[in-house]
Formats: sequence, C-alpha cells, structure tokens
Amino acid sequence: MNSNGRIALLVITGVVLLWGVTHASLSKYRQKEQAIWDACNAAKGKLTPQEQKNLQCGTPEISLVSPVVIKPGETAEVVIKGKFPAGTNFVFESDRIEVLKESSNANSYRATIQAASGGGPETLSIEARVPLCCNGARLSGAISVTGNFEWELKAANGWTVMAHSIATSPGGKPSTELPYLLEFFRGTEKAPFAKRNATLNPSNSEPPSYYFSISSQDASSMDSQQELQALMKRIMDPKLSQAEREKLNKRIKELSDQMAAEMKKMTDPEYFKKLQIQEQEFGCTAINLQLQEGAPKGNMSCGEKVGRNIALTGTIKLVTK
Repeated sequence: MNSNGRIALLVITGVVLLWGVTHASLSKYRQKEQAIWDACNAAKGKLTPQEQKNLQCGTPEISLVSPVVIKPGETAEVVIKGKFPAGTNFVFESDRIEVLKESSNANSYRATIQAASGGGPETLSIEARVPLCCNGARLSGAISVTGNFEWELKAANGWTVMAHSIATSPGGKPSTELPYLLEFFRGTEKAPFAKRNATLNPSNSEPPSYYFSISSQDASSMDSQQELQALMKRIMDPKLSQAEREKLNKRIKELSDQMAAEMKKMTDPEYFKKLQIQEQEFGCTAINLQLQEGAPKGNMSCGEKVGRNIALTGTIKLVTK
C-alpha cells in the first residue's frame, strides 16, 4: 500500500472511530433519533436520482389527547391522535421513560410507559418521524414526571434553601413550569427568614438540569390573597349555615384589614427605601442546578450584599406521604 493509500485508510478509520465515540456518548433517546436518521439516509441512498426527484413523503400531525402527569416509578397510558403515515416512528425525549408496549395506525398511537425511579422532576416531549424522508412533528411538554419533591440546598454563604414542590395532581395538564415554595434559612435558624414562590423549569439535558425562577414577592402575602379569594368564593355557597357564614366573614375581615395595612405601608416614602435595602440584602432571583450522580449542584443569584453566584450543593427526594 502506498503512502496515499495508508493516509486514506487512516482517515476512514478515524471517521469510523469518531462516529462510534459520538454515538456512544449520546443519551439513549438521542441514539434512537440518530438511528432513525441513519435509516432514512440509507433508504434514500438506495433510490435512483429519478426516484429521489419524484419522492413524496407525508408529514405526521400529532396532538396529545390524553395529558399525562405521573410520578417516578409509575406507569401510564399515552394516547396520541393525528395523521401518521405508515411506519411512523415515535420517540419520547428522555432516558427516564421506558416504553413497555406500543401500537399505532394511521390515526392514533398508543403506548404504555414507565417513569424511572429516582432523579428529579421532568417535562418531556414526543417526536414523530416518517421513514425515508424523515419528516417529523414534535409536541413539547407532553408529559410531566413530577410529585411531592423536596430539595435541601446548602449555600456557600451559610444559608439553607428548602424547596417544596406543589405537586400536580394526576390527570392534570403537563407543564414545562412546575410550582414551588422556597424557604430560606440562615445558619442553624429553625424558622425561615424569607419565603418565595418559584417556578421550576426542568431541561431535557445530560446531566439533567434545572432552573428556579424566584418571585420577588413574599410568599406570605401571596398566601393571604389566595386565601381571601377562596373564602370569597366559598361564602357564596347557599348551603352554608349561619354560624359558618359568620366565621367566614370574620376571617375575610381579618385578611382584608391585613391587606389594607400592607397597602397603606406602600404610601410611606420609607417603604421603597426598605425595599431597596431588602433587594441588596436578599434579592434572590434564580437558582441553576444540575443533577450529578443524583445530587444537585449549582449556584444561586441574589442581591448585591449576598452574591451573584453563590455555590450550592444538596439533596433531592420524593416524599411519598
């Protein structure tokens, strides 16, 4: 073999090895997606130029008609209806979802899936691709793997952040934003010095990553507003007894007076100065995390006097009670 031949062989060998390393590094569902693409390209390569020119492929049309919200370790039925050309492939974009059985026809796809135990909450998408042309359709946020998760995060500045999920009930609508309550503690204090509502945005990545968007409003005031709204709705019930109605009216007055006092504070010129100080001494707006070997690690962004990039480590668990 001459030198040019050896060089060519080395290049080919390198490409093959690179392909193998690249595919091996992909997550399982990415490997499945890649296999579908490879099959499409291989099938196209067998067509004559004229056949490729005349090729007409349908495009799947999907819509999720059975929203799925499940807990880790549980199984669920997924039903998708739409238009699916023969041979359409379906991919659940997560390694934590196992397809136990599936079937499809021109108008529907059914699958029994199981969510893996362990890990954290997740929202995932479903992708459908037809053979040969690989035309596809994708439904984002189709399934939520969630439950009563609790995160305990230790910050480098000595704070502890407890994040409690507000679990979506079974049969609810999947969402890419999961509601949470965050409690902040200093040192060994038993009571939180701050409470904030937050939304958690899981990302389909490897390793799994999470972003908490933290509300600037104290959660206690939000709780009062929500309680007042619930009481106002409840008192309209004509079946209430007089004693129950009087009890509700008393609580409604307490909450109304409390909120009126809060509104009055906002007219005080000192109120905004206090807000500015609070922003500097707290001002936490976001938490970024990754699950590394099952444990969350990341950072938190807070106010000027607290820090913009505070390291976090901690634990996550699913509370089954």
